[in-house]
Amino acid sequence: MIDLPQDKLGYSSNRPFWHLLIAIPLYIFMFHTIYKTAELFYDGRIWYAIQFLAAVFFLFVCAAGLTFTKKVYTNSQEKKVCFNFSLFGIPLCKDTVFKNIQYVSVYKNHTDRDFEVNIYLTETKKKSISVYLDSKQAFKLATSIANGLEVSLLDATEKGNFIWIENKKLK
Repeated sequence: MIDLPQDKLGYSSNRPFWHLLIAIPLYIFMFHTIYKTAELFYDGRIWYAIQFLAAVFFLFVCAAGLTFTKKVYTNSQEKKVCFNFSLFGIPLCKDTVFKNIQYVSVYKNHTDRDFEVNIYLTETKKKSISVYLDSKQAFKLATSIANGLEVSLLDATEKGNFIWIENKKLK
């Protein structure tokens, strides 16, 4: 993430402490399994080493899922939002950038019973950026993005009763 002066941090995910408590044993066991995998490769037991590599991958995915952080940077002048995912300060992927955002919405998916946060690039072109099980967390992210971009927020949680929340009322 190239920090430009007009880019500001709009949202940062906060992991509960118990996530770290669960992830620490996973990381420890993962490093022990890596050591055992190296021993198996050295001894020529390739098939067992490959099985241990699969276990290492599984352990890493589980531990990383509990400890990664998401940060959202907004730029109100360019109507741009940037998503950054990192694990202990190390980027997990290239930053995802969306430009020329018209508005932000929170939509309730009635079939899955979850809440989607969407950004609209045009009236018909939208991108789903996050899914939550409760509306409070979805509105927290959507409000922080809408405030940072100085755009309106659409509350689409009730079927057939969409409510526009103007930027002035968000603060």
